[in-house]
Amino acid sequence: MNRQNPASSPFTRADFEQERGEVLNEGRWANAVLHLFRREGGVWVVKDFRPRNPLVRETIGTLLTAREMRGLNRIAGIPGVPVDAFRLDRHALAYRYTVGSSLARPGIGTLPTEFYAALEQLLRQVHARGIVHLDVRNARNVLVDEQGRPVLLDFQSHLATTWLPRRLRELVELFDLSGVYKHWAGSQPDSLGEARAEVLARMNRWRRFWVLRGYMGLPRLK
Repeated sequence: MNRQNPASSPFTRADFEQERGEVLNEGRWANAVLHLFRREGGVWVVKDFRPRNPLVRETIGTLLTAREMRGLNRIAGIPGVPVDAFRLDRHALAYRYTVGSSLARPGIGTLPTEFYAALEQLLRQVHARGIVHLDVRNARNVLVDEQGRPVLLDFQSHLATTWLPRRLRELVELFDLSGVYKHWAGSQPDSLGEARAEVLARMNRWRRFWVLRGYMGLPRLK
């Protein structure tokens, strides 16, 4: 687990405030600002709600920061998720930066079938820890690292599933996997297979009932 106290954290809010570094994504009004922060040879992503107005910062900001940190703690150690995550303070968290390209990058090209199979396996490992991501369909949340392996980012909208009835848990896990299959079908449709294609079609029919999409930063199921 990555539950660190301030004394053992790689850097503090004061360190970060001295030189915030490059802004990776300004985000919407209810989203954190993403910074690229370099510290003693390490490169970090900092998700920070501090720049938002006080109402957002002290409500949505603190809740979503705590929520994402809980999710990252549960999946710590799985290859392909944020590494060395820690909570900077009540408004921000940080994790190691991964060099790679998101699936949303124009011109990324056609990826091999093996990439999508690996992404499917990565998500199943996350599910085994009692977490569903819920925003895999957003291509910005999936990276291709320098070795061509998948990396899954942004667990802000995750849902813990250990308390769910078995059938409902299976349903939300399939919903999650349909995000992988959406990307797979767009790149390598011939290798998707009938079973995965059926999951994708079934979950696409359910999307109209996702009444919270786009609300206060929650995922838009595209």
